[in-house]
Amino acid sequence: MYDVVIVGGGPGGLTAALYCIRSNLNTLLIEKEFIGGNVSYAGLIENYPGFPEGIKGFELGQKMENQVKNTDVEIKYGVVKKIDFKNMKIILEDEDIKTSSIILSPGLTHKKLDVPGEEKFIGKGVVYCTTCDGPLYNGKKTVVAGRGIPGITAALYLDEIAKSVILVTPTKELKAKEAIYLDKINASNVKVITNTTIKELQGQKMLEKVVIKHKDSGEEKVLDADGIFVNIGKIPNTKFLHEGGIALDKKGFIVIDATQKTSIDGVYAIGDVTTDPYKQISTAVGDGCKAALNIAKILKDR
Repeated sequence: MYDVVIVGGGPGGLTAALYCIRSNLNTLLIEKEFIGGNVSYAGLIENYPGFPEGIKGFELGQKMENQVKNTDVEIKYGVVKKIDFKNMKIILEDEDIKTSSIILSPGLTHKKLDVPGEEKFIGKGVVYCTTCDGPLYNGKKTVVAGRGIPGITAALYLDEIAKSVILVTPTKELKAKEAIYLDKINASNVKVITNTTIKELQGQKMLEKVVIKHKDSGEEKVLDADGIFVNIGKIPNTKFLHEGGIALDKKGFIVIDATQKTSIDGVYAIGDVTTDPYKQISTAVGDGCKAALNIAKILKDR
């Protein structure tokens, strides 16, 4: 029986684990893949305090992991199949885990294009993690299907590696919440095509062509490409929660209050998976701190 079980080992979950253990709570962290979460996929992170020269996402995730592993936090790797909130029981593939409270931090998953040829060329030209597979496209022709900062950062990363980079975005103009990204893309060699979607991916054994379609005119063009890097958004990893009775919004994000509490007593949610509009490392870290401290206060007051 644990005081707290944290589902998800990204920056928010790791921060929550640190604060829980510092509050003398018996804490378990469950991660399905690897500690660090999506932050490990990021290239150079320049907006996280404490690193004036920036830091690679993988390195930041590794530092966070090492810090948690230096504590008494128990870490278990496994997939959460569902959660019995009534009995506060987390159900894995091979065991059930009882707990007094839960912090949900399962993060997001990349959206797919859902176009002909996508499934065929996954691993053969279709890429969802730019920093993971980008180096394989050194000197090659690439296309980025993306929008906003994720699309821009992927294109800028490839601009230093690939022979050519074309950023295809469905919006009428390229937008970014931080103007510095627009300045960088305008100063790069990246070609930007706006108001356009990906229609089809073509090739024999490997990706060779990307068919694009203008949203207004309907005009189609064929781009030569050795690889397409998909950055069109992410969806919350909350499928395992759909039958649990917890409140989700229409997009599947977990509804929370100002303390990170969900619609179920004793259950908190943090990071990108919540309805908070700001999906940042810094906000996830803050969420983890708040959730852990609120749980510690409630458990101590019992």
